[in-house]
Amino acid sequence: MKPIPIFRERVDRLIMRPDGRRKVVDARTIPMYPAAEAARIIGVPPATLRSWFTPLRANSLTFLQLVEAYAIQVLRKKHGLKMRRINKSREFLRKKTGHKYPFAVENLGLSADAAGVYFDDGGSLSTASENGQLAMRAMLEKYLDRLEYGADGLALRLYPFTAGYKSNNPKLVIVDPRVNFGRPCLANSAISTLMIARRAKAGEPKREIADDYNVSVAEIDEAINQETARTAAA
Repeated sequence: MKPIPIFRERVDRLIMRPDGRRKVVDARTIPMYPAAEAARIIGVPPATLRSWFTPLRANSLTFLQLVEAYAIQVLRKKHGLKMRRINKSREFLRKKTGHKYPFAVENLGLSADAAGVYFDDGGSLSTASENGQLAMRAMLEKYLDRLEYGADGLALRLYPFTAGYKSNNPKLVIVDPRVNFGRPCLANSAISTLMIARRAKAGEPKREIADDYNVSVAEIDEAINQETARTAAA
């Protein structure tokens, strides 16, 4: 895959405080995803998403919360885990990592022996390898492979699944708080997937859209998948 062009910004962002003073903040901690929009990206009803993060600042999610929500959705939809079990694992990892959103921490904050950490039948985590238990790292392996991290060990970029949770899903779409205002876009050109999907829905041929943006038809397909699949799920 070609690297993302130089349009990427620094992860730090300069904002104005109410008192007029300037402040530098991490773009990943800014609530830039309104709940309804975040729900569409993740593929869940907005009310469900809000229940995972209470209270929400300005009724919006930060990028780190979006990453956490994506992991929760993988555990729910791919592995059929109930929120009671997921929340227990989140609490375990919060204590271990010291971070409020542990699913956004590189390797979940676990050491190289993380394959030995399990969900037991009671919903808690342990290191015992017993029958009927499922390794957490194995459960999230495909998901973790779709994240890139900053030097601080926190998620910096997400390559969302665009068609189910298949390991061979191409990484053609990104969600990056420094690119396209954090909205889903094509990885190699930063073109909005929503814009592409709207043009396709209006009846424009995919080849013409691809030629206009100088991208492949495969990228156009992935952009459409990102928008239509998530919208239908939500």
